[in-house]
Amino acid sequence: MSGGNKVSSGLGHFFNARSLAIIGASADPRKLGGRAVAQNIDLGYAGELYLVNPGGGLIQGRESVTSIDDLPEGIDCALIVLPAKHVEAAIEACIAKRVSLLIVLSSGFAEHSPQGRAAQERMAARVREAGLRMVGPNSMGGLSIRNRMSATFTSIADHQGRGWPRLGHVSIASQSGFVGSHLMALLRDRGVGLAHWIATGNQADVDLSDCIAWLAEDEQTRVIAVYLEGVERAQAFRDALELARAKGKPVVMLKAGTTAAGEKAVASHTASLVGGNDAFEAIFRHHGVFTAQSIEELVDLVAALDTGRSPGAKTLGVATVSGGLGILIADEAARNGWTLPELSPASQQALKAGRDLTTALNPVDIGNLDQMNDAARLLLDEGFGATLLAIGHFGLIAKPATQLRAHLAAHRAAHPVHFIGMVASLSFEEKDELQRLGIFTCEEPTRAVRTIARLQAQAASVHRCAEALPDVATIDAALLRGPDDEIKARRLLRASGVDVAEEVRVTTAQEAAEAARRLGGPVALKAASEDIPHKTEVGGVLLNLATSAEVEAGFATITGNIARNAPQARLDGVLVSPMVQGGVEMIVGVVNDAVFGPLVMVGFGGIFVEALRDTAIRIAPFGQDAALEMLHELRGFSLLNGARGSRPADLQALAQAIARVSVLAFRHGREIASLEINPLLALPDRAVALDGLIVSK
Repeated sequence: MSGGNKVSSGLGHFFNARSLAIIGASADPRKLGGRAVAQNIDLGYAGELYLVNPGGGLIQGRESVTSIDDLPEGIDCALIVLPAKHVEAAIEACIAKRVSLLIVLSSGFAEHSPQGRAAQERMAARVREAGLRMVGPNSMGGLSIRNRMSATFTSIADHQGRGWPRLGHVSIASQSGFVGSHLMALLRDRGVGLAHWIATGNQADVDLSDCIAWLAEDEQTRVIAVYLEGVERAQAFRDALELARAKGKPVVMLKAGTTAAGEKAVASHTASLVGGNDAFEAIFRHHGVFTAQSIEELVDLVAALDTGRSPGAKTLGVATVSGGLGILIADEAARNGWTLPELSPASQQALKAGRDLTTALNPVDIGNLDQMNDAARLLLDEGFGATLLAIGHFGLIAKPATQLRAHLAAHRAAHPVHFIGMVASLSFEEKDELQRLGIFTCEEPTRAVRTIARLQAQAASVHRCAEALPDVATIDAALLRGPDDEIKARRLLRASGVDVAEEVRVTTAQEAAEAARRLGGPVALKAASEDIPHKTEVGGVLLNLATSAEVEAGFATITGNIARNAPQARLDGVLVSPMVQGGVEMIVGVVNDAVFGPLVMVGFGGIFVEALRDTAIRIAPFGQDAALEMLHELRGFSLLNGARGSRPADLQALAQAIARVSVLAFRHGREIASLEINPLLALPDRAVALDGLIVSK
């Protein structure tokens, strides 16, 4: 695939195509070349449709030509459905006819053999040279519901009792044709209307980043659903996600597979705590992307976002015909930090009047569907963040479902921006009608609650503005040279504005004792060796040595331990540092992801870092606010915030140190493979780095 950002994806020549040529058109609608012909006829494509087949004649009632040479010049889009051996010649003929965009469905290229890869690279180079764009090869193509045009061989319109999706505001971009087609079917069956769908195939030219960027600019598209396996153009991918956020188009991402982090980072704790997929999670969080762990979760999120409403607060009003459903909803709400406040006394009295209710609190157990309308009205009037109605299988009973839909239409008119959800088994027609009303439907209560909670939790991040980065001085190139030892790491951190504990390197026991006297108070001794990343494991660290005799004996102990436990390591002396008492030990680490660059990890440090595995991760660089968010994400955050009567740590100082490390890592990502502070001691009045490790590229 070509590198760098591209000026134009050319996808408008597909999604808005005024003319389409099908090269390899077939009279048999069961064949790939015939299916696209039949689908465009069925959809009622209003543009110019040109069919190319060596045999000529009528194809499914339409005239055809025998050669690309017989086509007019300037066609918007050409769909190539030919054996692989004929594709390159077809591309040359399309170039001569000034076709703007090619969609190559044909397989047998990079996914097939080295020879196929070479042919694919030639095709991509030729397309770029000629100034047009290409989707594929080995693509399932795409579909524009808005333009009533098919450039695909999907069989979605052949489903029993189903047809094409209705026109709506969700678009799908997928690196897998079948997964993308399956998503399209599931969203259609959920009642969600679609604008466009595209599968990128081998991505020899147009890739997923191009598709997301184009859809972000498309007026018909309001929600973008994405299936992703990997990224090559990292900056273009990030630019596309940021464009979608800037345009107010939520992206829902289902990511499959991982990428490997930099191999040189294996020496650090950070490398064992940051996996390949963490880079993607950090990118998604940074750009406000909704992430799904399954197709089911993706469909739930897309359906909820398609309503155009988001919960305004973490309060939920519930009416149900089943106490059991109410309990399931309440339990899941509590697990997600939501509350179900009681209805006001006036609302409770109004609900109970003349009725035998199980409860009029919240959830409201109404007993039968006839009372649902009043319960819904009162819940909506209470102004909860979201309202959820649960009727289970009753949704498949025609009369009450029809009545309820009519009631919900009135409630929607009275509360146009309120988030309303329905937990019910519903017919396809009812799902479609409710989705059109902007009402979220889901058959399973806990999934419904989780989806609502996700929307509310992420609403702020989708619209968050970029924050200011800390002012970090430019690092002298000389500091980046030399051995990867603690001294180099400490110098880099100091130069970046991070508070680092003082240290003195000594080579004799007497020098160690003299350094301890100058520093005053108890000291720590540590072996100075770039060959030993984790000194504790080989007996290279001693703490809390108070007297000169203890320091001299400690020097001898450390040098003896290194000689015995790490005989191949080069020992460059011993570091003497003052003991810093109290506080919470944290770890801040950096690894360079192969695709996205530096990732910053923060967690609880010391010797238990890998056992606890309580971490938060971001893509570098970021500011103090993002660093504070990372700290709040840690399960053990209460340890920093004054647990059990202890003094709280200086969170601002700690966050500032983390943000400074992120800027250092970003600026020098080409020189630094990994960087680690362990521990970074979080004290009530400062955050001080006691130890550092660096691995250069």
